[in-house]
Amino acid sequence: MEKEEKTVMLNPFCDEGFKRIFGDKILLMDFLNSFVDTEAPIVDLTYENKELVPEENDRRSIIFDLFCKLDNGKHVIIEMQNKRQDYFVERALFYLSRAISMQGEKGEEWEYGINAVIGVFITHFNLFDNNDNKDVLCEMRLMNPKTNKTISDKIRGYFIQLPKFKKSNNGCADHFEEWIYNLKNMERMGNIEFKDKEVFKRLWDLSNCSMLSFEERNKYERSLKAYRDYVNQINYAKKEGIAEGKAEGRVEGKAEGRAEERLKTITLLRESGMSDEEIAFRLKIDIEELKSL
Repeated sequence: MEKEEKTVMLNPFCDEGFKRIFGDKILLMDFLNSFVDTEAPIVDLTYENKELVPEENDRRSIIFDLFCKLDNGKHVIIEMQNKRQDYFVERALFYLSRAISMQGEKGEEWEYGINAVIGVFITHFNLFDNNDNKDVLCEMRLMNPKTNKTISDKIRGYFIQLPKFKKSNNGCADHFEEWIYNLKNMERMGNIEFKDKEVFKRLWDLSNCSMLSFEERNKYERSLKAYRDYVNQINYAKKEGIAEGKAEGRVEGKAEGRAEERLKTITLLRESGMSDEEIAFRLKIDIEELKSL
């Protein structure tokens, strides 16, 4: 009896996989409705041809985004971020603010009537490392801390930390968690769960690599290779850092060339999602010494 071949599913963490899934209006609206303004569901949206984040040489393997306008006039930035970086929340605020400022009109008659801008930032690393914050989804609003009421809904951010989601398919409590489960596991499983729901049947059809044309498959493979090359660099840096920490006990880095190599290792470990405390523990160095490097 021949063994049934595993279906090859798209990797949603590379540029082409992300764009194929969330470039579908029905899928994107359903995903957004699972956690954004659940009292007022999105019924339509249009994709805007705007690039709010500047291009970088390796950007397409690290960060990619979509910009769209909802039927209620609100703007949404959806971004997948594979690379840990300092000041990520501040960076998110910058681009949300930029999307607001772009609405400015010339002339004395304009009275600052702006549409709300919502940012959805999906991170392949833990953005908030403190033990008190174990939520996969963190929302950012302009709030009055005394009354806990929203001051303005014109700027809002949602941070989805994928590593913090550890539930099984049977443990998903709502539609949002079903989405996150599929995004995290679809390529590994070669399958989509919850296909009794029409939207996940659609996700299956669009994510099944056998459905791609020859040109689409080639384009996807190039995008996937760039993503995998980046992941391999991060994994190598982790192994190198652990090995060096065990062998030497501490990072000496006295020679300039040696210090540069140590710094590269530390930088890659940070990008992989490790906190400074975790890196210091792995390399067996003091946290202050690590920061001084």
